[in-house]
Amino acid sequence: MKLKTFGPAILVTLIGFIIAWQFVNPAPPRHIRIATGSEQGAYYLFAQHYRERLAQEGIELEILTSAGSVENLRLLRDDPAGIDLAFVQGGTGGDGETGRIAGLASLYYEPLWVFYRGEQPVDRLPALAGMRLAIGRQDSGTHAVARTLLEDNFIDVQAPGILAMGDREAEQALLAGEIDAAFFVASPSAPLVRRLLHSEGIRLMDFSRAAAYTRLHSYLSTITLPEGVIDLQTNIPPQDTTLLAPTANLLAHNDFHPALVSLLLQ
Repeated sequence: MKLKTFGPAILVTLIGFIIAWQFVNPAPPRHIRIATGSEQGAYYLFAQHYRERLAQEGIELEILTSAGSVENLRLLRDDPAGIDLAFVQGGTGGDGETGRIAGLASLYYEPLWVFYRGEQPVDRLPALAGMRLAIGRQDSGTHAVARTLLEDNFIDVQAPGILAMGDREAEQALLAGEIDAAFFVASPSAPLVRRLLHSEGIRLMDFSRAAAYTRLHSYLSTITLPEGVIDLQTNIPPQDTTLLAPTANLLAHNDFHPALVSLLLQ
């Protein structure tokens, strides 16, 4: 008798639980993976800070090094890679990247530095046409933005003198006179940047047409490196210098757990 009385109510309750369960997010995973760049880069350093903070919440962050932003984006897009998060430089991805990937935050500006050899100041990229240029490793954000800017100026990026080199290799080649100019995307506090700014015979390009590039490419911003900000004693740089800067972005899968999104943003 009781079963007949309460049976339908129990059945309705169970069905309600089953339906409600479909709309309840599962518990956040305790192990996630992030793609950075090389161990010498800023992305790797920030990932270590994230790992320390997430460990306090009982979440293990595995750091995967890579060639840079282009590879990071590919790993994040590629399901078998098992990458949950990635640091990616602004302007690296194309229009087709938005389907499965969500942008969590723009973190900071990453200045583009163009160092060159010579006595005469250079403030426009066409002056580098025909020279030996290092434009960053394949699959790096540096390579992507350098190619874009060179193509804007109708410089053939397939020319023999356009070389795909990592930062350290390009620095050594520039100092040795094996190349004429090199592109880097790095923090002003990066040791490589400071070494080159203090090197005799090496100049930093001042982008006189920076405003035009920011109009052409929305992911680029203009920043000013003030006179003397690197070294007041020796007055480096010797005058205010205009640089272009993409942003560093933290990306995730669209299905990344919302509780972890909130934690990362905190």
